[in-house]
Amino acid sequence: MTVLASREYSCIREFDRQVWKTKNDMCRGCTKTHTNKQGEKGTNCKFFDNQKALHHNSLPPAFDLDELVAAGEAMSACPYYAARAMAASAQIVFCPYNYLIEPGIRSSMSIDVRDKIIIIDEAHNIEDICRDAASQTITRDEIQLGIKELGTVAEYRFKNQDVINNVDQLLMTLKSWDDWFANQTPLVNNRPVNNNESVHTWQVEHFVQTLNNHNIGQRQFHEFSDCAEVFCKRLREDPRTLFGVSQATGTLIESIQTVLGFLFRQDGKYLDDFVPALVKNSPSEYDGSQRSSQYGQKSDRETFSLRLLCMNPAVIFEGLKLAKCIILASGTLTPLISLHSELATDFPLQVSPNHIIPKDRVWIGTLTTCPNGQPLECTSRGTDQSDTQDGLGQAVLWVSQVTPNGVLCFLPSYMLMNKLVKRWRESGMWAQLNDTKHVFMESRNVRDHNDIMEDYYKYSLSEKGALLFAVYRGKVSEGMDFKDHQARAVITVGVPYPNTFDMAVKEKMKYNDKYCSQRNLLSSREWLRVQAYRALNQAVGRCVRHRGDWGAVLLADARFANSYYTDHLSKWVKGFLGNNHHTYESLVNSTNSLETFMQNMAIQENEDVG
Repeated sequence: MTVLASREYSCIREFDRQVWKTKNDMCRGCTKTHTNKQGEKGTNCKFFDNQKALHHNSLPPAFDLDELVAAGEAMSACPYYAARAMAASAQIVFCPYNYLIEPGIRSSMSIDVRDKIIIIDEAHNIEDICRDAASQTITRDEIQLGIKELGTVAEYRFKNQDVINNVDQLLMTLKSWDDWFANQTPLVNNRPVNNNESVHTWQVEHFVQTLNNHNIGQRQFHEFSDCAEVFCKRLREDPRTLFGVSQATGTLIESIQTVLGFLFRQDGKYLDDFVPALVKNSPSEYDGSQRSSQYGQKSDRETFSLRLLCMNPAVIFEGLKLAKCIILASGTLTPLISLHSELATDFPLQVSPNHIIPKDRVWIGTLTTCPNGQPLECTSRGTDQSDTQDGLGQAVLWVSQVTPNGVLCFLPSYMLMNKLVKRWRESGMWAQLNDTKHVFMESRNVRDHNDIMEDYYKYSLSEKGALLFAVYRGKVSEGMDFKDHQARAVITVGVPYPNTFDMAVKEKMKYNDKYCSQRNLLSSREWLRVQAYRALNQAVGRCVRHRGDWGAVLLADARFANSYYTDHLSKWVKGFLGNNHHTYESLVNSTNSLETFMQNMAIQENEDVG
């Protein structure tokens, strides 16, 4: 077996941000082959030169990415290239979704899915991942950078004579794209501004006409695609004379080739599955500060981008159908009708087993009222009310007081998390929570997140225990393991519907309503509900992770008393829930209370240890 991963995670060479923009650029720059005075060929990367030291016989029969990287460091051998070499003879290859899903990456990594068995874990994400893979954003800044870099390469005509015609053609195409942007900008100049964005969307046939008018449309695509193929292959394999061309320009050309390839495939078969949008980003005026660009420079000017949003995941999923077999695995795939219709694929074999956890080791209930008896309305409007905020605080505090070790609390957004913390600091609830547990909050920053999780895991094992506030669809709710003491209780707040003001969500809803009958798609309302409950079920699934585990789930929202709001809960959650709906008073005082369950499990755990 082997594990494929990007250079970001598997490169062991020290990365100098002052010299290189990305690790990809560093790798390409340092692995150029040269000949020394002794006539020996090599590169400026000793790890690359020594990559063959890492092979199946020098590693355990099974290993994960951390072990591969550690072995590479110990042997001074490149884990990235070694893993790619081992993939050719491996029987099992582990890789991120995008290596399989995105055609460009699949091709560059030499992954051939024909006659293979593909197993996609956490497959509840497959629809979104396929749509995202076929969606692209192209900015005018990227176009202008590409023109500048290709212009430099074009000056070295003799050294690049094998690709100079391709360079000239690509340069001409990017200049036409720059003209296209210049001519389309009036369309967004008078559009309303929302979240610093002005947006103009086209009917797709009108958009294609604008491309044809600028000689970058369907008639020119095949010639452009051929040139892009040759140039990008050269950039990957032998970039020595392509002076000044960064990874960004190669990625831009591949992005244009990929998305136009989808648009024009099979004489425009998928044209109606895309929504083209021109977006103008204006600098923020709220605090008077200038925004930072990705390289740390301040940007106080407008920027323009073209977003091509894919509405149909089947556009991408079709490329996997060459496989011998595709297995989708997840605890939260229901309702399956959505998968069949969205992926335009029949899955004749379906298994939906019961949960492996015995019934007496799980407590699941709902909380429908605040301590003052008011309904606990966890809608966006409801959570703006101080009574609801205080009621949630009291519920989280009580669960933390009766639950040993770790408690997770999932919220619909970072905005609500900050709003609640602000209210609880003012009311004194935050201090009470900190007296009860070590309190942590999920961070959007990867480095901070890793530090926070390390501390949470450590303190969840302490006598005081730990409480972690997290966000649905965030890092904590997807794929992280909280077993045994790390999550004895999970509190979920509200129903995490997608943001209907988001352009991609809004357009997807329109698309589904348009093709609801014709393609057997879910209506926009039902599609939103499915998205919400997949996120909710993922969060609930953090609670019990193996047969010997135990824990409790509290679904906090008055809406759960209505069967409409429990229909799409996972089969095992509905089975354990039954009619265990509670007011705050009954939650605390009933014979089937959470506190009683926790006491019984603590006694049982002590007996098991004894």
